[in-house]
Amino acid sequence: MTDDRTGKPPIDEAALRPALLAHELRSPLGAIQGFVSLIAEQAYGPVSEPRYVEAAAQALRACVHMENLVSGVLDATRVQVGGDHLNEEAVDLSEVIADAVDWLNKDIVYAGVVVRVRVGLQPVRVLGERRRLMQAVLNVLDNAIRHTPRGGHVDVSVESSADGVEVLVRNEAAEEGNSVDSRGNGLGLYITRCQMRAHGGDVLLRRVDERTFAVGLRLPAERRVTKR
Repeated sequence: MTDDRTGKPPIDEAALRPALLAHELRSPLGAIQGFVSLIAEQAYGPVSEPRYVEAAAQALRACVHMENLVSGVLDATRVQVGGDHLNEEAVDLSEVIADAVDWLNKDIVYAGVVVRVRVGLQPVRVLGERRRLMQAVLNVLDNAIRHTPRGGHVDVSVESSADGVEVLVRNEAAEEGNSVDSRGNGLGLYITRCQMRAHGGDVLLRRVDERTFAVGLRLPAERRVTKR
């Protein structure tokens, strides 16, 4: 079915509602982020209690995370209505993983887990939009950290084969009853899947054994960059 005026499929108004909400959220979120930045930077003078400054810094990080979620909702909506466009470049997946681990460092320390990264000596580059791939890795890694028991491990690797390239995140479940499906029914997974599908890829959820789960961010072989 197409629109008689444009010759294109009609726009699904229901699919646009998340984008409208995301746009509405951006204004107050920007204001909150601005005010929190003033406190974190002590722009109006020193704060007598250092813990308030640290709390403001944590709130600022939460604002940045929310801003990324809002951008993810907008991206996902564009995928749904068919108006998506990638700003493509050669992206080194090893660098994306390193940046994601660095960004989540405080959460890793707070959770008391160890993140082990395994990548090859040769960089694995793919053609894609760095921001979106970074967001996908952040979502999956953050989810793994939150569901890993204190003292446990999260393993991140880049797997390359003739079928494609995959960022694989493995972790132990914090609860024996947890399953891949129950951990994956959230906004983060939805946004991650949309980001990967915009690249022609997908998110693969696997149960390795009774206590270990894996999430793979798979990209098709044609996105592999073989030359510098």
